[in-house]
Amino acid sequence: ALPISQIEAIGDARRVANMLSKCVRRAAIPAAATFRRPAVRAFASSDLSQYAYNTPIFKKTRRENLADKWDNLGFSIRTMNGHVRFTWSDGAWDKGVFVPAPYQLMHINAGALHYGVSVFEGMKAFACKDGKVRLMNPELNAMRMQRGADALLMPQVPKEMFVNGVMEAVRRNAEFVPPYGNNASMYIRPLLFASGQMLGLAPLASEYTFFVTVMPAGGYFGKGSEVGVKARVSANHDRAAPKGLGNVKAAGNYAADIAPVHQAHADGFNTTLYLDAKTGKYVEEFSVCNFVGITHDGKYVTPKSDTILASTTNIMLQQLARDRGMIVEERPIDFEKEISNFKEVGMCGTAAVVVKVNSIEHGNKVYEFNDFDTIASLRAQLTGIQCGEVEDKHGWMKEVCDVVTDGADDVLDSLPTETFTPGMVTAEAKGTVSKLGAEAMHGLERSLLEHVVGNAEPGNPDSVLSAMDAFWNKTFKQEGAADKWNVRGNTIEEKVKKKVAAKAGNDKVRCLEMGTYCGYSALRIAKNLPEGSYLLSVEKDELFAAIATKIVEFAGLEDKVKIWIGTVHSEIVNITHRLEKQPADFILCDHSKERYVPDLKLLEECGVVDKTTAVVGDIEVYPGDERLPKTIQKEISEYFSDREFAMASMV
Repeated sequence: ALPISQIEAIGDARRVANMLSKCVRRAAIPAAATFRRPAVRAFASSDLSQYAYNTPIFKKTRRENLADKWDNLGFSIRTMNGHVRFTWSDGAWDKGVFVPAPYQLMHINAGALHYGVSVFEGMKAFACKDGKVRLMNPELNAMRMQRGADALLMPQVPKEMFVNGVMEAVRRNAEFVPPYGNNASMYIRPLLFASGQMLGLAPLASEYTFFVTVMPAGGYFGKGSEVGVKARVSANHDRAAPKGLGNVKAAGNYAADIAPVHQAHADGFNTTLYLDAKTGKYVEEFSVCNFVGITHDGKYVTPKSDTILASTTNIMLQQLARDRGMIVEERPIDFEKEISNFKEVGMCGTAAVVVKVNSIEHGNKVYEFNDFDTIASLRAQLTGIQCGEVEDKHGWMKEVCDVVTDGADDVLDSLPTETFTPGMVTAEAKGTVSKLGAEAMHGLERSLLEHVVGNAEPGNPDSVLSAMDAFWNKTFKQEGAADKWNVRGNTIEEKVKKKVAAKAGNDKVRCLEMGTYCGYSALRIAKNLPEGSYLLSVEKDELFAAIATKIVEFAGLEDKVKIWIGTVHSEIVNITHRLEKQPADFILCDHSKERYVPDLKLLEECGVVDKTTAVVGDIEVYPGDERLPKTIQKEISEYFSDREFAMASMV
């Protein structure tokens, strides 16, 4: 917490500081940004220090947001409940933590950042026909990551820890596994990397991190899986060098493909095909997928090379082909001599499953492949096993938990209590992450106040509101929510005006606000109140109350608004006294949603609320908020079943 004299204000620091000095009390004034100034911990020795960082504000996905998207998810990042993370140090892996934020704090000289010491995996979980969520063959991925770890001199992730970590990540995000019957699954991304510092290639990092993230996803190539894609042989770039890292899932392998594949897209192709770097003759891989082909005589052929990553999907497709009695050949494929021998070509991988390749261009020649029946049939068999419609003869599927249905209340409460990772704790419990509630918005208040002072007319509430609207519209435009900002304000004003009209100047209008953020709602209430009427506001956050007080004063409405630092319980005597022991005409519930009904019941017992009181409740989930539990929704719904109540949403 900085003294007011040390605020580094933008613009006219003295004017802003003078405005704040009367109302700050004990409030801390953070730096002007979406990040709070890192806190410095003092140690006995001046050589030691520690900083705490805030993540950017982010919004988590909710299951109901995806209700109409399950069949059209695409392949994109969505923020889930959290991810599973393990750390290796002092020669051993810890028990793991579940982290709710999609951010990783590590040293700026981390080996992964400077030297690409990183390998990852791609996997999927499925909602099956029998109501169970299952993984497909996770042991294959575990062993492949171990080979990658060996190649980059990282500690291996034990197979059991890998599989259990993946299962735990799925379990804790189970509501985001797309429902059975949709063309989608939960994509799983395990990642192992050097999070410890490295300068040069020796010594090796002393810390490594393994984490598992998940997200609901459709096909990697979208509708291309059905209509087919156009590929081009990459003539000017090689994917991997002989005796290099091409046969492991190292992050750098994919970085090498970024420029070629984006150029291919710009030239009208969907993907690239690489030939071997040594001779330029033999088929290697497509951009992010293995090459598979069916010859005119019905053989399943896929390339063999020390620079090709062995696709787990390809391994299973080969097994299904053998089960049918097909000849499976894993061998070098001379592109020029053999490409015309294929009647079907596909590209296979975890994210893509198997995608039809319509054509491959090499130089001035285009090779077309019109058939796809055999590969499509093998794909249908594999996806049937994945979703429980086809017998799993090879025991590839591993059960995780029950499918979450749309009617489930609290997902984690309904899941089995047995964890797959005994000893794992949440990041909050371990103390490495601290969840912010209302203070998640800290860092914007001073910027808001400066904007108001610099752009609004003193004593003009509408001018102040316009300046605040402009500030927040700009701030929340990144969330795509600027157009919703005014919904809440209009709802508030309509209710207040209705109460003012009902009084018709015969009596004062008494209003109460529970919770305020920088005075925005207070202004929209107070500017509509006639002389003699007033608004009482109770806010437990000292900074919010301080900023709200100064904005109200700047707007010239201090005679109509009184803001206390506290809660309804702590200020109940003041509230009843200032309301002259009369019921409030209007109440805005803008604080913790869990407190809506308990606080209103207390006010009702004290005569502050009766059935004529108009109540507006903001039930939107803001940055830093938890989802509103259905038990709280039910409590609010039942309490207001015979009362006047309006739901308002801001962003």
